[in-house]
Amino acid sequence: MDTANRTFVALLAIITTILVGWVLHVGASILQPLVIAFLLASMLQPVIVRLARLKIPPTIAVVFLVALIGLGLAQGGLMLQSSIEDFFTNSGAETLVDGVRDQLVKSSIPDRVQNLIVGSLEKSDLQGVASELIGGGVGFAKGLMLIMIYMSFIFAEQKIFRRKILSIAGDREAEASQMLEKMARGIQRYLSVKTAVSLLTGSLCYVVLISLDVPYALLFSLLTFLLNFIPTFGSIIAGFFPTITALGSGAPWSTALTVMGAYLVINLTLGSYIEPKILGRELNLSPLVVVVSVVVWAGIWGVVGAFLAVPLTSAIQIMLLSSDRTRPVAILLSIGPGEKSKD
Repeated sequence: MDTANRTFVALLAIITTILVGWVLHVGASILQPLVIAFLLASMLQPVIVRLARLKIPPTIAVVFLVALIGLGLAQGGLMLQSSIEDFFTNSGAETLVDGVRDQLVKSSIPDRVQNLIVGSLEKSDLQGVASELIGGGVGFAKGLMLIMIYMSFIFAEQKIFRRKILSIAGDREAEASQMLEKMARGIQRYLSVKTAVSLLTGSLCYVVLISLDVPYALLFSLLTFLLNFIPTFGSIIAGFFPTITALGSGAPWSTALTVMGAYLVINLTLGSYIEPKILGRELNLSPLVVVVSVVVWAGIWGVVGAFLAVPLTSAIQIMLLSSDRTRPVAILLSIGPGEKSKD
């Protein structure tokens, strides 16, 4: 009977997970801005607390920070959109592919490999991707407006929401409080460290691209900063674009290989060594789980899901740890039972 119950519970959990994933996918346009607002509010909470210590009223601080974040995101989005439009207007996807083809013909690379590379570039429909990005201004503005509205209400009801959660917990109020604090602290630290490391990565890559005279260095450094928030895959994609552009613009192979090598060294040094040292074990997630989570969340929410994969998976793991029944699943997601996250 015990075995039958466990099988039923496992089957029910699988069905529930699939249904939740389907709901998340269908309701992406509503849920994505809300989740982003929660993460931004969580990251800005320490700033609100520090400003309160300086005798600045929380209401004024919230309005100022929300307006500042909104203007910053809007300006950054417009700059990125303008840079992408300029890149494809002046360079053109076809011109880029032709330049790469010419460089490959001059090289000693086998014909099959040349055809594979050129064919992959042609099938990638770079012009189509650019058109979607350039024409997505209205959708971006709508999403940004929703995020700012959500953030304002999240800050306004933050203490009330916390009291509701603790009230629901009943006898486990202390445990629920610890879970909320751990979740907030982990997300805050992850986003803060990731933003600083991404900014440094983008800046170093910009210096490298400028020194090698690679066109559109500012655009690629902005993309590097953004894509660095996507574990593993982001770094690969970020290095691909400037390397291909350097090759397609007529630069020698040595320049393209130097760009690729520089991206590899910078990302390995900052992303695989310095970032884990600073972050420690705050997010106790297995590297394999991180990669899988990026793929899963990207499948549910597209590019936005890839950006949010790590903090969302970490929050889910912390919630799973709070129950004895789901604790084994949380341990499977962790680095290991012998390596616990720092409190």
